[in-house]
Amino acid sequence: MRIYLLNLKKIRRNLLLGTLLLLTAVLLTAMLQHNTVPAGSQPKPHAIYKVQTDKPVLALTFDISWGTKVPGPVMDILKKKNVKSTFFLSGPWVKKHPEFPKRLVAEGHEIGSHGYKHVNYSQYSREWVKKDIMAAHEAIKEVTGVIPSLIRTPNGDWNEMVLSVAEELGYKVIQWSDDSLDWKKDRTVDHIVNRVLEKAHPGAIILMHASDTCDRTPEALPRVIDGLREKGYRLITVSELLKYGPGVID
Repeated sequence: MRIYLLNLKKIRRNLLLGTLLLLTAVLLTAMLQHNTVPAGSQPKPHAIYKVQTDKPVLALTFDISWGTKVPGPVMDILKKKNVKSTFFLSGPWVKKHPEFPKRLVAEGHEIGSHGYKHVNYSQYSREWVKKDIMAAHEAIKEVTGVIPSLIRTPNGDWNEMVLSVAEELGYKVIQWSDDSLDWKKDRTVDHIVNRVLEKAHPGAIILMHASDTCDRTPEALPRVIDGLREKGYRLITVSELLKYGPGVID
């Protein structure tokens, strides 16, 4: 007859170790599942406000919807400073003043869409938004020969429907993380320059305007460019910036 003596202390220790191993396995499984994208699934459409990078690069961008007095001086400054930027152009402006978008292309700037009618897309139907984006798309293509793939929605307005339509049409929605506020009439040149330089960061997308309503932009722009370079930043287009990392919403 054999007699077995139970070592309760040893049993408790083994149970504790087993429990810890089980919890560790559960946590690892959960982490792996969280970081795995199921086959065939697509990432949710999102607006891009900046690029996730620690490199000293950023994009200087301009919206244009009307006017002929400001665009030329802005282009002159960019040419003199050897800066390539991304311009988001409204369809009617492109058709009315084709010499400017053609010059932008000739001088190596990137062309994006700013839609056709300057209204908040989120207030309209899916079909209406689709038609408006395509109207601007065709205008830009006809005048410049460029097929745009970036869009800054009018007024920066969007919702899930707008993002979905843009993606369906092959567009990335580009917003901004550094607003110059050059569109506000109460902003002086110093206000514009200081705001851009203070908010600058790696991967930033800077919003400026080259419409005639923003008549202080040409005076502010050389100081903005020089100030950013003094901070060590290299100014590139949005598409070039996106090569440095993922576009993120905040």
